[in-house]
Amino acid sequence: MTAILPQPARQSPYQFSDNLRDETPVFVVRHAAPSEGEREELLLSKLGTKGWGRLHHFRYYYLAGWGDGSGKPLSPRGLETFYRFLETARFPAGSKPSVFLTDEGNLELCWEDHDGKAVEVEFRPTDIEFYVEAQELENTVPASEAKALASRLAA
Repeated sequence: MTAILPQPARQSPYQFSDNLRDETPVFVVRHAAPSEGEREELLLSKLGTKGWGRLHHFRYYYLAGWGDGSGKPLSPRGLETFYRFLETARFPAGSKPSVFLTDEGNLELCWEDHDGKAVEVEFRPTDIEFYVEAQELENTVPASEAKALASRLAA
């Protein structure tokens, strides 16, 4: 038995409506978001394998209720701020900062400066809290200033 199938239409069934056509000129060049691979390399270069492993565990295994049952999962906004900070951060030679997950779900990065004094930075959803022992300075800046803070702390 032989069946004859209908011939497909030659015209495309999909057409853009006028309200989907965007003729707006582009005045800025936007940089592509970093890929997961680029972020992995950034973590390895700045924090080493131990720091990379800790962050991996925080991202994938520390769900709501970790620890004593009240620990919150990692804040996605805090994580984005953390990555922006790391892109610019410079640490003393031979130093690999330690990364921690706070009970509130924030990342905390700690290291020693050139004189062996503590520097601590906590990445919260909307801001960054930091402490510099050598200057006895504790302050908070908006998350949008992550790169500027990294440059300031590297000086």
